[in-house]
Amino acid sequence: MRKDVTLDPAVVADILARAEVLWLALIDEAGPCCVPVNFAVEGDKLYIHSGRRGRKAAALDSGAPLAFSTAVDLEPKTGDAACKYGYRFRSVMGTGTPRRVEGDEMRTALDAITLKYAGGLLPYEDKPLAATAAYVIDIESVSARIKE
Repeated sequence: MRKDVTLDPAVVADILARAEVLWLALIDEAGPCCVPVNFAVEGDKLYIHSGRRGRKAAALDSGAPLAFSTAVDLEPKTGDAACKYGYRFRSVMGTGTPRRVEGDEMRTALDAITLKYAGGLLPYEDKPLAATAAYVIDIESVSARIKE
């Protein structure tokens, strides 16, 4: 394992708690695609939501393995040579398997996402809720990278 990579659950949890966007790498019959999503994490589960139709929903509904990543603390590096340019960052990369959830599990997922972004629970509107799907991604592998 690279010296700047860790499996430390506390480091992974800190990065996931502070990240604002999670990038999902999905694959379907048209090939690979990558989409940014709002998300929340609890233990070894990521919660996301989607419309009930479309390419992202179809890929998630297939249950095919996916990859995800996020980063925080991005800070540019510069210097007097091209190789000195880049970024300092803290990132998480992982893999998992998605599954659509309904009922109480859907409410748990949506509440977790709402708490992360709004800081508290808010009411749901019936029309948008009817068009929304919620997913749990069971994390299978995850690591953090600290680039300084």
